[in-house]
Amino acid sequence: MPNDFINIIEREIIDQLRDTFDTAHVFGQFPEAVDVSYPAIIIQLVASGADEQFMGRQVTFGASDTQRTGEIYGMVLHIHLIVDGESVISVENDPDTEGYKQRRLLNYLMLNVANTVSDMTFPSTVEILERHLRAWSEIGYIPQLELWGASAVYSVSFKNWRA
Repeated sequence: MPNDFINIIEREIIDQLRDTFDTAHVFGQFPEAVDVSYPAIIIQLVASGADEQFMGRQVTFGASDTQRTGEIYGMVLHIHLIVDGESVISVENDPDTEGYKQRRLLNYLMLNVANTVSDMTFPSTVEILERHLRAWSEIGYIPQLELWGASAVYSVSFKNWRA
């Protein structure tokens, strides 16, 4: 049976974001309203099969001499950031002892989530060909709920070899 590359990649993204932001709450899907904690980083798989290109039979994958049937396969995720009025993250070497809050915290998360997913490494069982973090969009504030938020599109293309 072939590897479950989509779940391997998705889990690695979630785990590395949790390691980077130990005071934030990283969710693999939208949490129930009663379960949400802030600041929230939500990873949402929205497309699978993007960039699919059949590579044929007897294709060599990776550094091994193993030849298999395979294709280039892609997945698209939305990354959502939500910060409430009470969220605070202390930033090292920052003279502001109160930490980052509200819009400043959202800006900090946008930059550092982008850095994390752009620089992350994946397990050697997955051969990543391309990854793209599109611009943050839908950046805004909902005054009735005192929530700040932003969303970005992240795409990953990888070699999907079959057993």
